[in-house]
Amino acid sequence: MRALEPRTALLLLSLSLGTTTGLAQDGSTQPSSAEGEQPRQAEERVLGGPEEVSQNLEDLEEPESIYRFETLQRWGAPWFDWKARMKADHGLSLGFTYHVLYQHASDVVSGDSDAWGQIFRFQGDWVALGRGAGSPGRLEWRVEARSDIGGSLSPSELGGVTGAAALNSGFGYSPDFDLDLAVLNWTQEFNDQTAGLAVGRLAFDVYLDAFLFQTFSRGFLNRAFLLNPTMATTGIGALGGVAKGFVGDNVWIGGQIHDANAVTGEFDLDTVSEGEWLKAVEIGWTPSIDRYKTDRIQFTWWHKDERENAGVPDGQGWAVSASWKLGERLIPFTRFGHSDGGAGVAAENAASLGLEYAVRPDQALSLGLGWADPAASGLDDEYVIETSYKLQLSPNFSLMPDVQVLLDPASNPTEDQVWVVGVRALLSI
Repeated sequence: MRALEPRTALLLLSLSLGTTTGLAQDGSTQPSSAEGEQPRQAEERVLGGPEEVSQNLEDLEEPESIYRFETLQRWGAPWFDWKARMKADHGLSLGFTYHVLYQHASDVVSGDSDAWGQIFRFQGDWVALGRGAGSPGRLEWRVEARSDIGGSLSPSELGGVTGAAALNSGFGYSPDFDLDLAVLNWTQEFNDQTAGLAVGRLAFDVYLDAFLFQTFSRGFLNRAFLLNPTMATTGIGALGGVAKGFVGDNVWIGGQIHDANAVTGEFDLDTVSEGEWLKAVEIGWTPSIDRYKTDRIQFTWWHKDERENAGVPDGQGWAVSASWKLGERLIPFTRFGHSDGGAGVAAENAASLGLEYAVRPDQALSLGLGWADPAASGLDDEYVIETSYKLQLSPNFSLMPDVQVLLDPASNPTEDQVWVVGVRALLSI
């Protein structure tokens, strides 16, 4: 994806806001201008986390917001009306998202201390079979690109030059994720959407230790909270399969397998011929199926084969994630994991805990504390404290100031703490 200049990226985001007409008198967003829009389909209860295409599209659909922007509503009405008709009449959901992240570090080992990154996605979900029934089948796809902006340092690179070994402060905002058909899979659900399978080109992080805060759309940027540092990874867009399902009303089990040699940003299917895999099984508990998304405890065991040509040894480990919604506003969480240090993992041991508090339906405060024991030999433990405040300014645009304090960054032993401050903008249409 061609890099944008910082000034150009900010201009695009500001234009998306249109003209402010003030606060909504009732604190809610305007209703959809589409007439005859049908109620949402019941959300799936198993398989992926919030970054799954179908779930991500639903989560970004008409959230409550602080302001009304009449110009945006008027200019965008044909597009939003058409989308609503396609979903109601044909089961087709579409969406574009554009993330921009700026970060500044108080200290770096070398190089720049400022970083700009962007993530672009066009994704779709077509319920082709059994729409409105208990066993729907859907085709999901996502075209994606990630890069720096204007040739600057990317946030993931900034996380490295601050000296963080396992707790990267801009995790996910990489400089070299070329435009790619990153997701293309068939998802089939069964038994009133309490069991299902997905097969095709998958984003492994959607399914592996799937977790409420394992997403770019909520309040965290550090790897401590986005993806367990003790977990093995593979490229986004790995050929594979996932199957999960409830056994009774409270317990689910699952298994998955992904091509261990898949490369993010490259549509190369030949790597599967090497026969090296990332495999995992999981078991989880929830007090009721309807509370599965927020109230849950999950255990995952994984193993990744030796990657012979890449010279990476095999490895295995386990992870536990848990979250629980208290009342209507507060969701505390915790997660921890252990690995044998193989398979190229970032940490042998790691733990994090935190919370998200909905100050208002259109504003959320997040706070987290993370720790990691880096897998690289000779490195000491490191810690992070992160807090953010997400402002849903319009139904399609949010800003999130973010502050991180990296304590004892393992690869920067001369610094006891490094501050990383930034702001993330998210446009979804």
